[in-house]
Amino acid sequence: MLTDNTIPYLNGFDDLHTTEDISRVLDGYQRRELAFAPWHNGGNRPVAAFSIAYGNNDIYLKYYVTEDAIKAEYSKFNDPVFEDSCVEFFIAFDGDPQYYNLEFNCMGTSRVQYGGGKHNRIFVPASLLKTIKHQTTLKSTDSGNIQWELTLSIPKKIFTFHPQLSFEKSRAKVNFYKCGDGLPQPHFLCWNNIINGEPEFHLTDFFKEVTFSPQVI
Repeated sequence: MLTDNTIPYLNGFDDLHTTEDISRVLDGYQRRELAFAPWHNGGNRPVAAFSIAYGNNDIYLKYYVTEDAIKAEYSKFNDPVFEDSCVEFFIAFDGDPQYYNLEFNCMGTSRVQYGGGKHNRIFVPASLLKTIKHQTTLKSTDSGNIQWELTLSIPKKIFTFHPQLSFEKSRAKVNFYKCGDGLPQPHFLCWNNIINGEPEFHLTDFFKEVTFSPQVI
């Protein structure tokens, strides 16, 4: 759950449990819908939501998506997965004007960058991206849509430009997205609404402030 914009602490999961275990636990948390589609121009619109928690060394994130077509062309680290069926998580820590964009296609292929603005970004190296654990499930529905879920265990080391990062002591600004730039019908969903004339996720004015809840053992 993300009650009052607080990310809850999930005790006991760091380095102990599988991604499957984390997926089941996150199923019990409140799902937050990506309810806004600022540039929707008609046609079918995907449905997407997420659950989130954190541990001492990881952020745990699960996306739930239903859409009428999927694409998973890219399989290499830092490929342009936003052209596939893609979910994204942008985060800036402790007032830093620069931020991380974490992007994943429906098979879990990751693209992660850091910087200030869309065109001034540094790729997080593949050697670190390999440490992100993920689990994907896909199934067809009776209506012909495809439901897929992506569970992610994102280690603290991914945020490599913040070597002293402590989640519990941090405040952050975030937004969550669903997109598919290369799909037959491109779409752009977001958790916190964006007001802009054209599709653009790299707008920090529309990140929402969150805190990490105290660690209760």
